[in-house]
Amino acid sequence: MIHFSNVTKLYEKQAALKNITFSIEKGEMVFMTGPSGAGKSTLLKIIYFSEKPDEGSVTIAEWDLSKLKESSIPFLRRNIGVVFQDFRLLDNRNVFDNVAIALRIRGMLDSAIQDRVMETLKMVNLRHKADSFPRALSGGEQQRVVIARAIVGEPTILLADEPTGNVDPDTAAGITRLFKGVNARGTTVVIATHNRELYRNTGRRVFRIDNGNIVGEEIG
Repeated sequence: MIHFSNVTKLYEKQAALKNITFSIEKGEMVFMTGPSGAGKSTLLKIIYFSEKPDEGSVTIAEWDLSKLKESSIPFLRRNIGVVFQDFRLLDNRNVFDNVAIALRIRGMLDSAIQDRVMETLKMVNLRHKADSFPRALSGGEQQRVVIARAIVGEPTILLADEPTGNVDPDTAAGITRLFKGVNARGTTVVIATHNRELYRNTGRRVFRIDNGNIVGEEIG
């Protein structure tokens, strides 16, 4: 599903990733952990097609990044959901519209959007907040809206960059359960985090990243 081979990524001659190699199989849920600046976010950006490696090869599903046309990227991104730490919700739109926007961009019929969005909000326990605006939500609720927006399109891959950085421990545990539920439906999930509690006792693979290198792999 996701394969990196000897990948190096440079920013102004400084290596954010250094000759890294790993594979993630379809349907896996894995964690990338390490301190801030270790290279976790850069790795996710490459998977999302927003960055390209300077050296090495990357294959996402059957797509080789080195042979990918720029015009193909928006279409391919429809298969990838992304959860950001800083939420990036539209303050002037309610919860329903924040989640529905990705489906509207795709041209889905309004009747289908209504059903899909409400089903997804039910998954994240926010159906009763459909008409609320982001400013009226707690940090944990806002993050669940972000997750709903990321999964409403039924992506094959879900990426999460420090998804619990702005929430309390109990909320973080609930968000982890949500990711497990998404993964149980067959979605490949990749989570970047420095929070050990997020992957402890999950039984999932954990890649430890430091200074642009994968320095270890363990089972959480």
